[in-house]
Amino acid sequence: MTDDLSPQERIAASRQLYAVLRQYLERPTWTPIEGALILSGIHPPPNCTEIPANGTGLDGRIAGADRLLEARRIWEKWGWHCEDEEKDGVVTPTELSPYEFLRWCEDWPIETEWLLLYRNLLGYGREAAQVDVIPLPVVEYATRTAKAVDVILDKLGSAESAEVAGEQNKKSSPRSPMPVPMNRDFLSTEEFAKVLAVNPQSLHKRYSATGSYHGVRPKKLPNGRLHWPVERVKALLNGEKLDKEPDATEG
Repeated sequence: MTDDLSPQERIAASRQLYAVLRQYLERPTWTPIEGALILSGIHPPPNCTEIPANGTGLDGRIAGADRLLEARRIWEKWGWHCEDEEKDGVVTPTELSPYEFLRWCEDWPIETEWLLLYRNLLGYGREAAQVDVIPLPVVEYATRTAKAVDVILDKLGSAESAEVAGEQNKKSSPRSPMPVPMNRDFLSTEEFAKVLAVNPQSLHKRYSATGSYHGVRPKKLPNGRLHWPVERVKALLNGEKLDKEPDATEG
């Protein structure tokens, strides 16, 4: 996956790639040369008996020289394996189940990034010392999505609290978001809560825990009241990143 893809596109491409890997894993058998190509990230041509001069990658890219070279190395090692088996009077199979071929790769050993993907697909454990690195754009996208989910959960929690506090035989009417007032630089906590259609207590609770509400940091007045900057409120509503927050100003 290239760096010019958006986080959403990278996630979709990963899902598609794992779907392709799973399709090959569900085949009843692989020929050794098919296994060499698959574990080098190349779609094996039908009825192939040798490593092709070019091909299409499992990820949709054109198979480059590095993948083709990797496939030739695996195919060469399979040839050595056949020679060793022949010396012992063993006839090597012409077809293996995908799991048998993967075990053979483990025994020799053979290491490719595509074999690692199959390990992940099969749920092999990660080594304790191995660093799990997720690309930064994907992390940022997941963080923004999580913040949006938190706001939704806050709204649901506010509606539930209002329903419990009201009469048991009546359902509380859902809150409707209030438009952001015009020509204002700051909102009171009550106004900010109405804009988000949440309970003001949700804002106080999160502010007490984190010093902000999903990246919107208020100005604290001498009387203890909080004033929320309209510019940051609009940014939150627009789904913009609020990871770099200005310091709170004590009035």
